[in-house]
Amino acid sequence: MVMDRSFPLPNGRRCSFLLCALCALLLLARPAPAMEAVRQALSLCAETIVPSLFPFLVVSSLLTSLAPLTRMEKLLSPLMRPLFRLSGSAAAVLLLGFTGGYPVGVRTAVALYGEGRLSQRETLRLLSFCNNSGPGFLLGVVGVGVFHSAAAGLVLYAVHIAAALLVGLVFRFYSGGEHAPAAAQSARQSAENASLPQLFTNAVTGSFFAVLNICAFVLFFMIALRLLSYTGLLHLLAAALTALLSPFGMTEALSTALLAGMLELSTGAACLQGAPLTAGTAALSAFLLGWGGLSVHCQSMLFLLERQLPCGTYFAGKLLQGVFSAVLAYVVFGMLL
Repeated sequence: MVMDRSFPLPNGRRCSFLLCALCALLLLARPAPAMEAVRQALSLCAETIVPSLFPFLVVSSLLTSLAPLTRMEKLLSPLMRPLFRLSGSAAAVLLLGFTGGYPVGVRTAVALYGEGRLSQRETLRLLSFCNNSGPGFLLGVVGVGVFHSAAAGLVLYAVHIAAALLVGLVFRFYSGGEHAPAAAQSARQSAENASLPQLFTNAVTGSFFAVLNICAFVLFFMIALRLLSYTGLLHLLAAALTALLSPFGMTEALSTALLAGMLELSTGAACLQGAPLTAGTAALSAFLLGWGGLSVHCQSMLFLLERQLPCGTYFAGKLLQGVFSAVLAYVVFGMLL
């Protein structure tokens, strides 16, 4: 009788298990870097994420519950349908997505879908371009903090909006998804019949737990980046990327910022501090802002998975927005500088 000596887990789970075991050993052997990453992440959450996101999450929840969306749909559908093949209700989601920052747009779109005000097809189209960076992060952190120029942040914000709208125009041709969510009518009636105190308490408590989940992902990715840096993997990846893109002016510092920002946006922005404002650095910043970072995507997936919505159009839209943003920023700053 031949014994099966193979590892009992599938390949994907096997790799994940080995990676988690390696991380556990690193944390046990050198806990100090991870502890410092947690302190920095908690500071970021306390000083930036919670103050900027929590109010917008509460307001967006109340707006989707209280707004006269039927009237808005009639008023704005002549604009939204020809451009994006979306109902007028989606205009409120876009506005909140452009002003509230990540992941307010996704949360609001999914809320409207859950209430039966958007079909699944419309929701998937909307998810491709409704989740965007807020003006506070773009002007304060990137404009002033990175490039020491509020005007640069304002131009980047305009590029960010333009790229998102271009993605919306592309995804107007998307035809996947069902026409309506399950139990849409009953969900809409339940939302309309809820009392004002119930809506208010649901908005506050739901937003509080949403912010906690968001901060949890920020903590995780800050630790992951610190471990990558501590083991030297981040340096090796940055060196390889620099060698590949050196004809385009890529340096190791910019490669590190790109890799870090692909995972966690605020860390990538911190790595860019001190970089000169050129068409190339503006394009790199615009790409990271358009992409959003894996941490933001995990935050957004919390809401998508809650309603069992597929994530494909969301990820494709964010990647396409990053590319559009980089191209637009390179052209615009090339003319301005």
